[in-house]
Amino acid sequence: VDFQRFGASVHADLLEGVSMVAWTVDISLDLHELLPLVGADCEMTKMSEDESFQRYMKLLDAVQRWVAGGSAGVAPALASAPFLVPLDISRVPWTEPQAQRKLTVFLKCMSKSYMEGGWSSIFED
Repeated sequence: VDFQRFGASVHADLLEGVSMVAWTVDISLDLHELLPLVGADCEMTKMSEDESFQRYMKLLDAVQRWVAGGSAGVAPALASAPFLVPLDISRVPWTEPQAQRKLTVFLKCMSKSYMEGGWSSIFED
């Protein structure tokens, strides 16, 4: 029901000339527990084996597919706008020597498709 309301709220007729430049959802992934699983590169990591990460990625994939929705689509105003991946870095231990490097690897791997050796179906057609 909330997804249906969301889709209806961004219908082109209701935007009154506002251009949609990007969109996101409020379901951020807490990186506090997950960054320690990040290895040297996308292949050398335990991140994709983590159950909470798998569920998060499935949910993001479902939301993306729902917005695209084939020819009709439930939120056409969002279909061409970039999706901003929500992440929570508020509890990341920045004093840990490898925190910045691991976050960099994480972001690189999240922005690559499975076919490119990354972790995300968001960037696949």
